[in-house]
Parts: sequence; structure tokens; C-alpha cells
Amino acid sequence: MGRWIAGPQEGARFVRDRIGPQEWYQAFRRTVRQYEWAEPLREAAMAGKLGDWTRHLTSAVVATCASFDWVAVGLGHEPEVLPVSKQEYLAIDVMAFSQGDYQRWRTPVAVFELENRPEPAAVSYSLWKVTMVRSRLRCVFCYRRQPEEMGALVADLTQGVMTDLYHQDTEVDPLLLVVGTRSKAESFPDGFFKPYEWGPATRQFRLLW
Repeated sequence: MGRWIAGPQEGARFVRDRIGPQEWYQAFRRTVRQYEWAEPLREAAMAGKLGDWTRHLTSAVVATCASFDWVAVGLGHEPEVLPVSKQEYLAIDVMAFSQGDYQRWRTPVAVFELENRPEPAAVSYSLWKVTMVRSRLRCVFCYRRQPEEMGALVADLTQGVMTDLYHQDTEVDPLLLVVGTRSKAESFPDGFFKPYEWGPATRQFRLLW
């Protein structure tokens, strides 16, 4: 979804400010297939260098947001979007804003947490944190060294976080969970990132593909 806006210095243009988890992740897949991000992310994942993984992932998330004409703030990316300039707002790793919103204080269109710590409690905290922010899209990236660990993590987040926060009739804004891993047998990026979308009706995370 989107809207036509008239900027202060240009004519009317169409701005997309409501993107669903599947559409955003498809754009992310296209972004990380580019050599600029594919090789660094693949190498960092295979070597378990999670600091490098997070740094390259931050740039890829910011670039994906830019493909929707959003401007994103994160470590190493500090555009002027609010009267107070920061690399992180509300301790959120990446926060994206619509370029069609010219209010001085504005609501983000998307928030992203990039959690590289292995402890389940750390991932749970990141998930809880993004659900506390008013935004049209919330996303958590996390990492597991072995693909076999993904199922237990998703189940733990479902039972330990989501069912505590949301009941059957609770409306939930779009929520995306992307679990990074490493795989010698599968191609990049599908062998290295698994996306899940929260289904309010089923109260489960559903693998997008």
C-alpha cells in the first residue's frame, strides 16, 4: 500500500509506506544476492564471525529499505530524519521512516533488531522489544550455527514470548522473524536465511518458503 505525496521541493510522487513481511523479505533476498553483500555475509556466517555478520547485515537491511523509498537509521547509517540525530533510536538496531512523511517527529514504518548473541533469552528480548514499538512492520534477525537448531528456537519464541503477549483475539501488526545460519549444502541466500511470519490466527510462526 502507498499514497501520493507532495514534497516541499518536488512534485507529487507515490510513496509506499505499508509493506508486508513477505514483500519486504523478497526485496531483502534480491539485495543480498548482490555480490556486495552475498560474499561478506556468506563468509561471516560460515566462519561464525557474528560481529562482521551483523555489520554487513545492517547495511543490507538499510539498502532493502531504500528500495521502498524509505530512509533507514542504523549503526554506520545516520541520515537526518528526526530533530535529534542518532545512529540508533530507542536502542533499535535499524529503524526505517517513509520519505513521504515530513513531520518533525514521525512514526517509523519498520523496525529491525539484529541479534547475534546465541542465548535464547537475548533473542526473546529482541523479539519482545520490537513488539513494543508502534510500527507497520517489525522484524528480528537472529543466528543459529546449525540449521537443526532453528525449530527449537522458533518454538521457544512462540511459547516463551508471543503467547505471553498476544491472545487469540489480539490484533498483531506484521511481524517477521529471520533466522540466519550456515549451510555448505545449500545456496546463498536461501540456505543461510529462513524467514518466518507470525500468524495471529494460528498463533504460530509460519515459514514463508
